Amino acid sequence: MGESVVKHILLVDDHRTFLAGTAIILEKNGFHVTTASSGTQALGWMDQSSFDLYVYDLKLPGMNGFELTEATLQRDPDATIVILTGEDISEHYDRLIELGVTGIVEKSLGEHEFIVSLQLALQQLTVIPVHLARQLRSKEGRYFDPYLEAKGANRTLSDKEVAVLKLIAQGYKNKEIADRLFMSQRNVEYVISHLFEKLGAASRQEAVMKGIELKWLNLDA
Repeated sequence: MGESVVKHILLVDDHRTFLAGTAIILEKNGFHVTTASSGTQALGWMDQSSFDLYVYDLKLPGMNGFELTEATLQRDPDATIVILTGEDISEHYDRLIELGVTGIVEKSLGEHEFIVSLQLALQQLTVIPVHLARQLRSKEGRYFDPYLEAKGANRTLSDKEVAVLKLIAQGYKNKEIADRLFMSQRNVEYVISHLFEKLGAASRQEAVMKGIELKWLNLDA
């Protein structure tokens, strides 16, 4: 029998103690690990090495986990990326799936479950917490409104678009929205452009008014 090939993981987290401890666990379980504490450092390692698996925290200094995921997939469209999180990221679930991550793993997992989750991801099997899996549903039925359909408009808004619309209604600027939703400012501008198109709005104020009219925004929330 031939020897198994050691899988090379790029692990990125800005909490250095967690980073070091997780690297030790991975090495103990037969992985070769390269660590980085920022997106910029991670991209630097990508210029020097190839990796079988990328494990990213979302909250990173400078370039956040979403932007790092996008940059990684631009370099390697077939990259296997797992998001490792210690917080509730339910509101970002759709965004992560749209980006193309393979799995979402919670930091609270025990060592055995953590290693098994990464092994499954390496086999191109999606790994997500049960509470996120239960959110899977048809988007076509989620935000339906006959008014929009009658006008021939796209009758759905994604969770991301609703989140952006709510922050617009609260007066946040594009840069502030980007920071709060872990998106790049360019992506926020892209989402707003699509929002205006879907709502038939020509301004932020008009988009908010139509959002209220169509019950995607609640004045009492």
